[in-house]
Amino acid sequence: MVFFVPHDNLDVLTCYLLADVSIDELQTFKSAFELGNNARFDPRLHIKIVRPPEDYIGKSHDYIRRKEDEAGREEKFLILDDEAVKKNAVWYISWFADEEHIEWKQAESTDVLWKMLIRTDKLSLVYVNYSIGNMSLQEDLGNCGVKFPVKAGFEQPKVYDLDMDMQKDQYRQPVWVRAEPSEYEINKGGEVMGDYIAPPNMYARLKDGVAEAVGVINDWTMFQPTGPFRMSDGTKKEFPEGTMVLELKWNPDFAWPPYKWPEGSL
Repeated sequence: MVFFVPHDNLDVLTCYLLADVSIDELQTFKSAFELGNNARFDPRLHIKIVRPPEDYIGKSHDYIRRKEDEAGREEKFLILDDEAVKKNAVWYISWFADEEHIEWKQAESTDVLWKMLIRTDKLSLVYVNYSIGNMSLQEDLGNCGVKFPVKAGFEQPKVYDLDMDMQKDQYRQPVWVRAEPSEYEINKGGEVMGDYIAPPNMYARLKDGVAEAVGVINDWTMFQPTGPFRMSDGTKKEFPEGTMVLELKWNPDFAWPPYKWPEGSL
């Protein structure tokens, strides 16, 4: 059977719900996150929406960050407050500035809390890019009109957003599948691919009915043999001889099951 890399080891961010929201407003937030996260078929991140401790209500983001640190919860987290709800966004809370930020003239002091108001449907993409170093929060704050060196209690003039239609972006998402010999075919040569006539044995695609059954969009693509795949629990999954890796695209219109939010999330 066609093998997909499991989504079983994703980061989970806590999202403190500080806003007084209706059921519809909360669902709007969740739907926006799910859309940008490709949550039904290729999630990048999970968030767990919870009620905050009583002493967080009405307090500043700086206060909440310090309380989290005191409790040993040093991970980044999210805050959904009234301002965020009004702007279809969520606060991404990182850490306080350090001496290096001061030396580089990014922050005036270690009282600066690195945080950013991010459009909800862009959250998971931004988070992944920060995690792998493709983007930085400091650079993006500059793009939102924040002046450097940043002062404690700074204001962010505009919500951080990306010039992307996340509804359309779903159809551009790649997926690398491992297909056994009975599940794919190799081109015979002469296939027209735009302005290109393909030579034989250069491309592969899934056989008729296979792609439709597993939720990917089929097409001729480059292929390469695969070895064992290391699972998140440390075990190795072996594949039959001749199994190939094909790069295709997810099909968002497939009958995917609803996204399952983390246990305990609102």
